[in-house]
Amino acid sequence: MRPIYLVVGLIMGTFLASGAESVPAVPTAGAPIFFNTAFESASIGLIEKLGETDFRVHIRGQQDSRGRNRQATWFYFRMDEVAGRDITLRLASFKGEYNDRPAGSPGGEWYRPVFSHDGETWQHFSDAVWDAAKDEMTLTVRPRGNQIWIAHIPPYPHARLQSLLADVGRSPHARVEVIGRSVLGRELSLITVTNFQRDDAGKRIVWLQARQHAWECGTSFLVEGALRFVVSDVPAARKLRDETIFKFVPMINPDSVVRGEVRFNANGFDPNRQWDEVDLRDRRWLERLPEIWYVKKALLEQQTRRPIDLALNLHNTETGEYVDTMADRDETLVRMHRFFDLLMAKTTFDPAVPKLTLFRSGPGNTTNSIWREAGVPMMLMEQRIGPGKKLGRRPTTEDRLEFGARLIALLGEAAQ
Repeated sequence: MRPIYLVVGLIMGTFLASGAESVPAVPTAGAPIFFNTAFESASIGLIEKLGETDFRVHIRGQQDSRGRNRQATWFYFRMDEVAGRDITLRLASFKGEYNDRPAGSPGGEWYRPVFSHDGETWQHFSDAVWDAAKDEMTLTVRPRGNQIWIAHIPPYPHARLQSLLADVGRSPHARVEVIGRSVLGRELSLITVTNFQRDDAGKRIVWLQARQHAWECGTSFLVEGALRFVVSDVPAARKLRDETIFKFVPMINPDSVVRGEVRFNANGFDPNRQWDEVDLRDRRWLERLPEIWYVKKALLEQQTRRPIDLALNLHNTETGEYVDTMADRDETLVRMHRFFDLLMAKTTFDPAVPKLTLFRSGPGNTTNSIWREAGVPMMLMEQRIGPGKKLGRRPTTEDRLEFGARLIALLGEAAQ
């Protein structure tokens, strides 16, 4: 039988516009299996039909504005009409580029995608085999219902952020404001949390931002955990609000989150690069990278009004964890070292070589470069999606939420 190919990712917009819900992948007699991408954050590439319930699914990926640096660390789709059928999926097309150089595959023996029977509760595949020669992962599953959702890691869609902002916005301890809009017009939000009844004099300023890269959903769960804790009425949270002004930018790249993309904004620019180039006086950057432009503007305004004591930029990687910064002032480094020591002692954060990865210069155009420009004490923290020794397993959504609550408490403690 000849393979049947469908580029679902390319035709998704047509199906959405017409109101259709599914893309048939097996045009056979009887009940076909459908691959569905008609929902937020969904992404899938070419599909090959290898058998009645056997498919090779290519990852769509995303390239930058120059057609370079293809990233293939996100897929998310639903399969319909699968009840009682043994499904085999072969995930392919992982390889790409990073910093204009060929990049290794984001998959491997350690890697396990996730699936869900309801689109809300996720678990890792147990039956998964990695073929290094083919750069391909084979998954087998027998769904218990008639639908199954499959994703790279548990998704955190823009709609969940909107719900979170509505919840947090009802708190007397939080203020939600719009600081700008993305390329496609989505709001960029800044949330301030403190005890507004207490004078701000003497309070420390802590800045936390996330989701510059759309695939890094774990960072959004961290921010949600942090926000829900810091607006709560537990004594530790009340003490933090008395002593600290917290600033959150929860989702810097909402367009790519909604569109099921990987890293770049809707214009193909990376929201964690070119921070050194984005000039607030140059309208070209407002058009190319409004996500950096508006967040950078908010950071500089805060730094001018009242300097930030600690700032943290959240990211995910496949298997590595580290914190790095460009800061080089003793007073600032004391706070950062204090934060790092607390992180190591009181959380599951588990860098392979702490002494080497704590403070690196890294690429000179990342968000960390705001230190060189304006003295904003920015750190970048990477957390793995794979299993870690301290946690002893792959992190779950609940782990991320709990870590976020601990993280914001430690930032507040270190800032003092």
